[in-house]
Amino acid sequence: MKILYVSNASNFVGIGGMEYHLLDITTWLEKNGVETALAVREGTFFQRTILKDRANVFPLSWTGKNKFRSFLQVGRAIRDFAPDIISVNRERDIIRIFLIAKFMGLFAKKRPKLVSVFHNAGWKRYFILGRFDGVIFPTQFMKQGFLTKNRVAEARTEVIYHGIDLFNADLAGKRDPHRKRLFFKGMKFPLIGMIGEMRKNQTELIDVAFHLKKKIADFTMVLVGRGMEEEIKTLQDKIDRLGLSKNFMFTGRVERERIPDVLYDLDISVTTNREEPFGIVHIESLAAYTPLVAYDSGGPMEILQKGGGILVPGGPEAMADKLATLISDHELRISMGIAGRDAVEKYFSIDSMGRQHLNFYERLLNN
Repeated sequence: MKILYVSNASNFVGIGGMEYHLLDITTWLEKNGVETALAVREGTFFQRTILKDRANVFPLSWTGKNKFRSFLQVGRAIRDFAPDIISVNRERDIIRIFLIAKFMGLFAKKRPKLVSVFHNAGWKRYFILGRFDGVIFPTQFMKQGFLTKNRVAEARTEVIYHGIDLFNADLAGKRDPHRKRLFFKGMKFPLIGMIGEMRKNQTELIDVAFHLKKKIADFTMVLVGRGMEEEIKTLQDKIDRLGLSKNFMFTGRVERERIPDVLYDLDISVTTNREEPFGIVHIESLAAYTPLVAYDSGGPMEILQKGGGILVPGGPEAMADKLATLISDHELRISMGIAGRDAVEKYFSIDSMGRQHLNFYERLLNN
């Protein structure tokens, strides 16, 4: 089996969850006898840094004056790699890849199957998806929201949770709230963190901290991830205005290899993003025995239904109440951390994700 993954990722200074997913799934498939290739936007951080030593990488000119050149580049990738399946991983690429694949199919002995994988929760109408052979969603939340606006046969869709390669985490050390921190050297309990680019509703986390400080004066909130200068300034101004300067710190972008250390250091992981389609970092948090507190919306809702944290109905004040409870109740915090690790091992392993993808592809090719 040969699979060509197409991604119009436009990040030139880093990579996000979708690119991490592509790295994980293609690596797993290659280890299990599937040949993969990636067609990605040229000049991006993903293409020039992460994929620089990988075989079968096709750079694409998606925008600007070379926009139409991309049609030829995708056509060459299909011709040269001759995939059995083409997987489209950016919603904005659906129409152009469909047209190119159909055109190239006129000259191929066997037409490749077309699959779209949805990573974002923007419910746009894509009537052409009714002509796709398969559609994959990371959660039921995304599937149901999408199918209300798009006519796609139920039999052609599949929900496959993202999975991660489980890393080692020291449960004995985690039980000690005063343990030695691996990334946040010298930081004290309680350490609460949110990981993600500074466009994921971090401003509401500042409101959460404002209410939390009424209950617990001494805590640290860490915001981990990249942000535009103006995004960070807006957040910092709000932090200063609410008198929370001593309770917050920004780390900037952290290499993925260090994320397990970051999550091990955190006593509680939190997200105020109400539209997260899934959030790989959330299952990484659970894998580190770190409980997650999230609003009862989007991908985190589906993740935490398996265990490992608290879903919050309401707003910042309600979330602050839950955080205060976890900070005060050591045994509850540890038991939730253990339940989260168990949930990842059972539902969110990279093997589980890979097997489900492979089974889905095999069914498509056998139909």
